[in-house]
Amino acid sequence: MGGVVIVDDQSPEPGSPDSKRANFRASREAEARVLLLIDGFSRKTTGPRTLEGRVKLAKLDFLLRYPRHLATVLASRGLRDAERQTLDRQDSPLESRMMRYRYGPWDPSYFAVLGSLVGRGLIEVVPAEGTNALGYRTTESGVALAEHLKDDGAFDDVLGRITLLRRHLDLTGESLKKMLYDLPEVADATWHEELT
Repeated sequence: MGGVVIVDDQSPEPGSPDSKRANFRASREAEARVLLLIDGFSRKTTGPRTLEGRVKLAKLDFLLRYPRHLATVLASRGLRDAERQTLDRQDSPLESRMMRYRYGPWDPSYFAVLGSLVGRGLIEVVPAEGTNALGYRTTESGVALAEHLKDDGAFDDVLGRITLLRRHLDLTGESLKKMLYDLPEVADATWHEELT
């Protein structure tokens, strides 16, 4: 086919250098989800607040991405079955698997996702209230984009889970980490193993 270049748009072969690099890239879906999560935790009626630190962000994002595990954690905290029913019917997409690292679930793309959101002026990194840590909060542009995403309807399940997280699991990153280590799927996983 003289001069015609055929581009294969399929995912890279598992285990290839391209597939490993892909783990560190930010996707638009991940950016939208993390933006909505930070926005959900960085607003209050008396003014801005922050989502305190990467450990808390990663643990909340794990529960956001894995509704079955969120249901288990909420059950351990005494949340009624009726409030957890919809979580059992939701599933996490295969392309959003997190990995087991030293401090629990982690996504290697967080640095790219957070860098992209900061670089585009959608979130800012600020001292977290009452701690020595840094926190994340949405900027005016981030709030406007989050509102647009909420109106879209495509993120309704995600937004419902963020509401549950804010209402029932607005704890320290350390407390959330301990809860996740009570989940056999997390505690028994080896480092760098994909979590299901």
